[in-house]
Amino acid sequence: MADVTIRPAGSRATKTASSDSFTGTVLQDSMAAPQAPSRTSATLVTFTPGARTNWHTHKTRQVLVATQGTGMGQVKDKPPRILHAGDVAEVPPGLVHWHGAVAGHLSAHISFVETNGPDNTS
Repeated sequence: MADVTIRPAGSRATKTASSDSFTGTVLQDSMAAPQAPSRTSATLVTFTPGARTNWHTHKTRQVLVATQGTGMGQVKDKPPRILHAGDVAEVPPGLVHWHGAVAGHLSAHISFVETNGPDNTS
């Protein structure tokens, strides 16, 4: 019989995000990797004050669940919007956007995205 898998927080390695995809210091903690038939990944992303993603898109919808601090996101050609802990942002496929922390504040969110392989899970 199947059972629930529990991965203790201490069992997950935190990595520094690549400067190819982010500005400033950003930490990533993989919470769930896709397991067939599911293609959904979940990553806890922590932004130091003022850090953010570069402009980017995803092939599938991205859901960001703000968990800490004050974040911000922007869609190309629109004004930036603030994200507070508990807010949920849904980003449609192909939408050019960025997200991160406002100056002077940490920000963290869990990013859920479907993938067929390596993807920017910010």
